[in-house]
Amino acid sequence: MLQAKTVRFLNNLAAYRTRAGLTQEKAAVDLGFPRSRLSLWEGGRELPAWDVARKFMAFYQVTLEELYPSLEARNLIARPE
Repeated sequence: MLQAKTVRFLNNLAAYRTRAGLTQEKAAVDLGFPRSRLSLWEGGRELPAWDVARKFMAFYQVTLEELYPSLEARNLIARPE
């Protein structure tokens, strides 16, 4: 079962997509991911890797803190050394 803070991050991801006026399909195409994968990240069934999170930050022009509201959630994403 996912922690509440993890789900909160994923809900922020969907919120930024919605604010940008994009469907899941359009955002997935623009970002270069299958829509099914984006659905997993937004739905909380899977966490994106660090390189994917960086793509989201650049695409939506937001900071890491805006995407990941809690330090605990930010730490769940593995960063390369």
